Amino acid sequence: MLVVDDQQTVRAAISGLLVARGFDVVSAGTGEKALEHLRTEYFDVMLCDVRMPGMPGLELLTNALNIERSLPVLMLTAVNDLETARDALERGAMDYLTKPIEMDELDQAVRSAAYHRRSELKRNSGPQPVIPQMDSGARQVELVGGPLDARRVRVEDARYRLWVVMQPDGEHVWASIDPPSNLPDGTRPIGSYTFSAEHQAMHWTPERT
Repeated sequence: MLVVDDQQTVRAAISGLLVARGFDVVSAGTGEKALEHLRTEYFDVMLCDVRMPGMPGLELLTNALNIERSLPVLMLTAVNDLETARDALERGAMDYLTKPIEMDELDQAVRSAAYHRRSELKRNSGPQPVIPQMDSGARQVELVGGPLDARRVRVEDARYRLWVVMQPDGEHVWASIDPPSNLPDGTRPIGSYTFSAEHQAMHWTPERT
């Protein structure tokens, strides 16, 4: 999962607690850094602080969902603000959590969001060949061919397919549903990466036109 908070001590504390609960955690101190991670890696969940300098949490939420529409985002704030909470949920956040938060409550929220994410992936992908999960848990694998050749992505389940979507401005956007649906006007899937057990990498297949 991806943890985003501008305060290093808070970020480290939350990340450490989640790691102790068995989560694989990547952290970012700014919205811009978080978006860099989202463009090149797969995450089950993003946990994001609301109030951050530079790119605020609500702006990051919108930008993150433009990259990955099915990403569950949990917003975390020290201020119990009903209007902000409503805005976050309307923008697509899965939940709005208030600090200080009990670790068991956070654990449950993250696990619920991750379960929802994986269930949606499997539901949208339809029947798939049975391929074993990564034997060492989540890890980085290389993308081979296509527009993102030689990049690496974090995956937990070898059944995932990673689609690449082209925006009207020519930029590539990740999508991890199979195939992408409800795309904004002017965007289109151009191909996907699927896992090869033989080569331990994800290989490119262009979308047929």
